[in-house]
Amino acid sequence: MDKGMWSGKDGELEYYFSPAEGSDAGKYPPIIFIHGILSSGKLFTHHMMPLLSSWGFTVYSLSMRGHGQSHCGYSNVPFRDHVEDVAGFIQYVYQQENQPVVVAGYSLGGLVVQHASGQPEIGSDTLKGMLLLASVPPKGFHHLTQTLWLGNPQLSMVLGQVMAMPKLALLNPLYQSVLASALFAGTPEPAQLDALLSDVVGEDLRLFIDSSAVTEPSPLATAVIGAMQDKLVPESEVRATAAFYGVEPKFFDPMGHAIPVEDNVVPVCEYIRDWLVALSKS
Repeated sequence: MDKGMWSGKDGELEYYFSPAEGSDAGKYPPIIFIHGILSSGKLFTHHMMPLLSSWGFTVYSLSMRGHGQSHCGYSNVPFRDHVEDVAGFIQYVYQQENQPVVVAGYSLGGLVVQHASGQPEIGSDTLKGMLLLASVPPKGFHHLTQTLWLGNPQLSMVLGQVMAMPKLALLNPLYQSVLASALFAGTPEPAQLDALLSDVVGEDLRLFIDSSAVTEPSPLATAVIGAMQDKLVPESEVRATAAFYGVEPKFFDPMGHAIPVEDNVVPVCEYIRDWLVALSKS
């Protein structure tokens, strides 16, 4: 697993890179993973990137600004910063690999990806497809926040505290317990929690006010993946996202929101592999 720094429009952003291995190397479109809140591109290095690269895929993951070692600051519109950064990184990988790429957004990263794929600088030959994993739906983060507050106010309160003051909030055993229950289908091992929360940072709360709805579905080939025990992005929201893009969702069970570090992550990777292989033949 390699690590590098990419020069974005406002500073350097951290990324991880895992080259394709084996006889199938170079046959398939490169993949870019985009993380969600409270984490970084490192989230995908534990299982998903090594596994996919062992199957012949070149895989990247980007740490969005303010996460990991991506220290450049925000403008007055943080969500737009993320969208523009991801669009720029897609172009960078396209130029590096000299072929169209697939971008995969997880959680809030899914909403960022939905917006980035429609940016004017992304040409029709740049992107091959889009994967949405437990993604914030096209209606936006504000819609999801309202749904969460009405359905699970305790979890909504805990998430708010963790996003504002993560290091302090995670010292609270109750908060740790609520998060573990919300993010995993079962009881996670300490190593799983560490993999998910080791890079936790506070979020600029303007991000969740700015994150606007997607108004038009992308014409890209799109796969929508959900987790049956997801308490943050429930089944109904995953189905709404799939309907927006005119596709059938794929659900995994047992599976919580923390897909990249869940026990059942291998079947998810197998599904992504098979979808990408089929896409490469289209």
